[in-house]
Amino acid sequence: MVTAHRMPVRDTRTVVALTDTSPKASRVYFQRLAALTPAERLRLGAALWEAAHSLQWAVARRKHPEAEEAEIAFHVAVTRFGAELARAAFGRA
Repeated sequence: MVTAHRMPVRDTRTVVALTDTSPKASRVYFQRLAALTPAERLRLGAALWEAAHSLQWAVARRKHPEAEEAEIAFHVAVTRFGAELARAAFGRA
């Protein structure tokens, strides 16, 4: 029997904090997001994911310039999923 690991789900509605944005601009921003089609939302999400992935990879590469690609992937996984899950996924004790 395989045991599933449950990850806590974060309520992302409370994560977004646009403290340097006026209430009016914030309303317009979220109205524009709400007006996107599903395809546009998917493209935007994919572009944001790719940007974050590239940034995480560059940071890991800068911190560990001599590391091979597998080691960089491990460091990115630690950033994304935490050390415990990354060690389990990469078979590290």
